[in-house]
Amino acid sequence: MAQLSNVTVGATPRRADKTITFDNTAGNGAVGTVALFTTTGAVLVKSIGVSCTADLTGALATISLGVVGNVGGLITVTTATTIDSGQIWADGTPTANLKALPAALKDILINSNMQYDILTAGITGGVLKISVVWEPASGNGNLV
Repeated sequence: MAQLSNVTVGATPRRADKTITFDNTAGNGAVGTVALFTTTGAVLVKSIGVSCTADLTGALATISLGVVGNVGGLITVTTATTIDSGQIWADGTPTANLKALPAALKDILINSNMQYDILTAGITGGVLKISVVWEPASGNGNLV
């Protein structure tokens, strides 16, 4: 493992998972944010996968994936009802047959908390699971 001015290169990758069951309550699908992971220091996100295990519902609801201060910085604003069970949400067009992760979902340096942003109307139902493979990029880098 090499060090480059406080950045650890070649650290052992770690994985964090979180499942959100939306019900249109504060922090769980109502218009606003849904907290996913708390980040301290800097972390290198190697890959992000978001899968749907129950169709998202909510008339006019939209969702994006980003970090604090960058709505849609990872996955652009998407109509929630287009995200169905068995699909992978990696961009504005969820699919069951993703061939490769888009560049926005791999090898990203972040130092802010990750979150879903619910923008136009609440998400009343459905389940998303997010999996993040990451490694510390600073001495205090952590994602939980």
